[in-house]
Amino acid sequence: MRVLITGGVGFIGQHLARHLVGRGHEVVALDNLLGQVHLDPAASVNAFPGSVTVGDVSEPEDWERLERPEEFDCVVHLAAETGTGQSMYEVDRYRKVNVGGTGLAAGFAALHAIPMVSLSSRAVYGEGRHACTDHGVTFGERCCSRATPEPSIESDDHRPVSVYGLTKSEGESALQSAAATIPVTTIRPQNVIGPGQALHNPYTGVLAAFLAMLKEGKPLTVYGAGTQTRDFIHVSDLVTIIAWAVAHPSDIGTHRVLNAGSGVRTSLVELAEHAMGGAPGTTHGVTHLDVHRAGDIDDACADLTLLRDVGAPLPTWSTRDAVIDFIRASWQEDGAPADAWDRALGELEERGLTS
Repeated sequence: MRVLITGGVGFIGQHLARHLVGRGHEVVALDNLLGQVHLDPAASVNAFPGSVTVGDVSEPEDWERLERPEEFDCVVHLAAETGTGQSMYEVDRYRKVNVGGTGLAAGFAALHAIPMVSLSSRAVYGEGRHACTDHGVTFGERCCSRATPEPSIESDDHRPVSVYGLTKSEGESALQSAAATIPVTTIRPQNVIGPGQALHNPYTGVLAAFLAMLKEGKPLTVYGAGTQTRDFIHVSDLVTIIAWAVAHPSDIGTHRVLNAGSGVRTSLVELAEHAMGGAPGTTHGVTHLDVHRAGDIDDACADLTLLRDVGAPLPTWSTRDAVIDFIRASWQEDGAPADAWDRALGELEERGLTS
């Protein structure tokens, strides 16, 4: 197969490309090599095991520069702007890429009759699903103190609380017309972790912040009480699911949507403990900062029933092992200093986006 991967030079794209090439496939990347993501763009390009077209998915003319489009067997659309906090003030930029770029990707795939796999986000669920003895099943903010969080199901209502989540939801809608004529699968990953993720980008990834703090011998700063929960999936597990979707296209006329996560909740305090468990030296515990950032949520977890029912591969990495793998694999890599996350928080405070 010949597979086009948008955002292919990035974290997930590099892992997916190596996975596909290792199984005899050809890969092509369309990537704008954004400096916020790629500290060394030339090195990122050299690491990609295929050809790279430098271009922006939100610019129509850049799609026209792709060679031999009729020979692609699948379009995997990974390119996106991904910082939850940053999205709250870079609204136009996030909408242009995550909605407009996704629409152009779908148009390209439909024009050339190419099956498509697109990456969305758990952020479309917002606070997600809750069960309540008084109010039944609800979505979004908790209805009352009796409500308890439940894993999100693919058919659940969208209740995004960030601009990022809203643009990913709108991006899914942009795929609907293409799904009438070509196979379209959308995958909604939870928090993706693993070797190779950006360590210098303070707008995404609490684990990169934890890594920087550990390397500098500082306690790990957790926002709030640390009881907030997340669902983490190792990048290799996500890549296996994406590759399965590439090999098993959905039926035409059906926009197939699949969750991807571990299906297990991990609190931020537990996450910090896992990170300290991967550090090679002495650690200095956890400190708490009483702050809430606009766009943050309390709980997230994926229901994997549908993923299992369609025969897709289920995750194999535990959250603890995935976190330790990330810390150990990234320990010698260059990254942003710990105070970069303080500055990013300061940007939100200046804009009135914290409480």
